[in-house]
Amino acid sequence: MNFIRRYVYYLILTSIFCFPSCAKGDKLPIIKETILRTEDVIKGKDQSLIQLLQKVRGSVGKRSSGSKAIWSRKDDFGLGIYLSANHVYGVSSWGTRNARYFNIKTEKVGVFERSQIPPIDGKIDLGKTLIADFPLLHFDISNNATDQTILPAEDFYLGIVDNQRKEQSLLSEHPEAVDTDSPLQLYDPTNRTIASKTWNNPIAGQYAIGVGFPQDMINYPNGAVVYAKILTDNEAEQAIIQLKGMNDVEENIPYNSNVEFFIQESAVEGMSGGGVFNSEGQLLGIMVRSSDTQNAPKITRVVKLSYIRTKMLTYFNNLPVQDKLILQPFLSGELVD
Repeated sequence: MNFIRRYVYYLILTSIFCFPSCAKGDKLPIIKETILRTEDVIKGKDQSLIQLLQKVRGSVGKRSSGSKAIWSRKDDFGLGIYLSANHVYGVSSWGTRNARYFNIKTEKVGVFERSQIPPIDGKIDLGKTLIADFPLLHFDISNNATDQTILPAEDFYLGIVDNQRKEQSLLSEHPEAVDTDSPLQLYDPTNRTIASKTWNNPIAGQYAIGVGFPQDMINYPNGAVVYAKILTDNEAEQAIIQLKGMNDVEENIPYNSNVEFFIQESAVEGMSGGGVFNSEGQLLGIMVRSSDTQNAPKITRVVKLSYIRTKMLTYFNNLPVQDKLILQPFLSGELVD
């Protein structure tokens, strides 16, 4: 069964088993093989899905062995504010578990290696062009958290992508500092990253698109797509109950409705940090964890952008004035509603 047929099969099963919403106590349908290759969606016949993917796919790139999602270009310099997962960066790599920001104009923390975004001309193939990537801000991380055990409430950070690019080589090169003179060139055909509302809250029952870059580059050389229903809080809690006793990685992690929402599909390794978007192309959050047991209900945990933004505003508002002056130009467009 090819990928497009799998997608149609998924919609049929969803409409049969769980439409418009699952009743309390009903088991979630077990849907198989609904991770789609980017190129198969683009070449498919579902024009609505193609149009939605085209809106958002230029905003999702690679970050190390995972993914990152560009939230906005509404800062003072037109650079890209992105989100990714702490476990993608490496929890121990931060050096401190306490929240901190980097003065990326003076601190040499940028990388080129393993950092890519789609070409500005909209081609599907990423090619070998690397882009400068700067961690900007992370929040408090529990002392006992590891890359495997960190909870969604702590599994995110903010970074900056500027317009510096280089071709991949065997040499390890790092940008000296962020380039604030050239706005980021990005494949963004509908200008979603500079829209008046770049993000939104998830609405249960609606469908969302998740985009990321699996580590399995043989089967997903240009990224992968999931198109899945946003679960209600009750459905999410029922999913955790149904996972109990299945030896699944998610079964002992309670659902936290203030922090996350679930989509009814399992992402694959490497898609962590990738973006989940609504039908308007607004960023709803980033993928961080998925169920991974065969024949179990499929769910992916998505950290809400509304929660991340609240954490960002709280951190920023509590900074001394001199620190605010350093950080504010990079966050300016998303500090106000």
